[in-house]
Amino acid sequence: MATAPSTPELALRDAIRTLLKADAGFVAIAGKQVFDEVPSSLGDAAPKVKPPYAYFGPMRRTGYEIGCSESWTIQARLYAVSTAFNRDQGWLLIDAMVRALNQLEQPDLPLAEPYSLRTPLAVGQAGDVIDPLQAKSVFFDLTTSIARPLPGQED
Repeated sequence: MATAPSTPELALRDAIRTLLKADAGFVAIAGKQVFDEVPSSLGDAAPKVKPPYAYFGPMRRTGYEIGCSESWTIQARLYAVSTAFNRDQGWLLIDAMVRALNQLEQPDLPLAEPYSLRTPLAVGQAGDVIDPLQAKSVFFDLTTSIARPLPGQED
């Protein structure tokens, strides 16, 4: 039996990855290629990945108090990477991700125990990063609140 993630960020990351790998719109463009970090082609142990794919960028949290649980506002940036000509594929992949994730809430995005979503996922800004020497990247930011019961407060 797998051990539950030890932080709210990891619980959110794992739930989003599982959902995107099962989402028809995402899979039609990127297959099941959604990673925790930028895939590298260096070394034998690194995955051999070809765009398009998605990965998690920076994640951050801010704590706050609500009654009998520990709670956090979690923000995450997700990227879509494409080497196709023009920006279409990157933006289409971001659009598929936004459609799959925006406004999801419990129980549609279950987190590993003992974490639970307290507010729906909210997609914020999106943009693209064009560097002529790199693959094209498009990103979007999402925000949610996650809670964990305090010891002795579990159901």
